[in-house]
Amino acid sequence: MKKLEMIKTYYECNMAKDLPEYGILGWESEEAQRLRFDVLLDKVKLDGKKLLDVGCGTGNLIEHINSRGLSVEYTGVDILEQMIEKANKKNLDAVFIHTDIFKENIFSPDSFDVVYTSGIFNLNLGNNREFLKDALALFFSLSREAVVFNLLHVDSPDREEKYFYFHPDEVSGILTEFSAVIKQVEIIEAYLKNDFTLICEKNK
Repeated sequence: MKKLEMIKTYYECNMAKDLPEYGILGWESEEAQRLRFDVLLDKVKLDGKKLLDVGCGTGNLIEHINSRGLSVEYTGVDILEQMIEKANKKNLDAVFIHTDIFKENIFSPDSFDVVYTSGIFNLNLGNNREFLKDALALFFSLSREAVVFNLLHVDSPDREEKYFYFHPDEVSGILTEFSAVIKQVEIIEAYLKNDFTLICEKNK
């Protein structure tokens, strides 16, 4: 099965079940999803910024941002048309686009202040390290200030074969390939038992 088909099959199967939105997206609980979002909101100044959310799902991030009272110019992209349809039905003050930016990037360089993604590297696709490197190259080209993403931790106590797990040191090594554009990297752990977030601040 091709990588894109694997991703679509996973989420379409979840959407066919009677699951809450966090379950459709593969998160273990609504609280876990919120804790991942909170790392971004607590560590990065988003008020008044342009934010790209890659793999936006049904728009849960912008809903959480709005609940915090922040003013963000938000754009979300997702490869699943059904996700975008659900997001658009919420009538949020946001832009949702059905597209695969890894196949055909529709944005110009430096289009956003912050590029964020949560969960798109979790499924074991057989090429997760290469996918991460390619995605980061795109994200750094699109962002002016920061790239923020989370990964599953190799020390997770409840690992499953369908998911892919990274070691923070390994990802730090991957990020050295982008040292020319990165000012500093902060690794956030311990907010969940199986997750960590990297905040990559760009040189200006």
